[in-house]
Amino acid sequence: MIPADETLRGLLKQHLDDHDLIANLASFGRRMHFMKGFAHYEVFNKIKDLPGDIVECGVYKGSSLLTFARFLETFCPGDRTRKVLGFDHFRGLADRTEKDGLDARVGNTAEGWNPADFRDTLFALVDAFNQDSFVPQRPRVELVDGDVCKTAAQYAAENPGLRISLLHLDMDLYEPTLAALEAFWPRLLTGGVVLLDEYAIREWPGETEAVETFFKGAVPRIEKFAWASAPGGYFIKT
Repeated sequence: MIPADETLRGLLKQHLDDHDLIANLASFGRRMHFMKGFAHYEVFNKIKDLPGDIVECGVYKGSSLLTFARFLETFCPGDRTRKVLGFDHFRGLADRTEKDGLDARVGNTAEGWNPADFRDTLFALVDAFNQDSFVPQRPRVELVDGDVCKTAAQYAAENPGLRISLLHLDMDLYEPTLAALEAFWPRLLTGGVVLLDEYAIREWPGETEAVETFFKGAVPRIEKFAWASAPGGYFIKT
């Protein structure tokens, strides 16, 4: 544990009550987490004037999902047609294949990054967010629980009017990333963004290989924010 973590955890245990956490969350966050949030804000700015939903595949504990939802609530409060859709089975990396490599140092194992114990809390947080939204009668966030390899295509088929402004892929693994691209790429608007959390990160080869497989060697020009290590990259559909 690095010194900053030790200090923050100590302060949380000693001095923090519920009100402090809710009202002063920024006081207790680490720089690295805010950097990723700033990167997500930059991406959101590229799509905020487009129609279409934000789709996130790989929700984990909901940090980026609810960040994008807060951006919509802040900058597009009157537009209730746009939602944030989160897809996850909340079982971590249990469905790994040989294309996904193996690196226990970053949690790239069958047991890694498993939010199962947080699932019910996340659903409660989403309910609280929707209740606190500008128009609580029109929920902003929708969670789709299940294997993305099945639920992505099923959701697209059941919602022919679905159009997407931002597709955020953060599943780390080859098969669900490929399945999400196959289901949702046709629904992504021209000018929409694909955001890749682990692209070109050596410890997580599956996501990169899935993107390159889907585009059959003609991968769009992928960029990233030089000041942030994550997300791994993004590109705009032309």
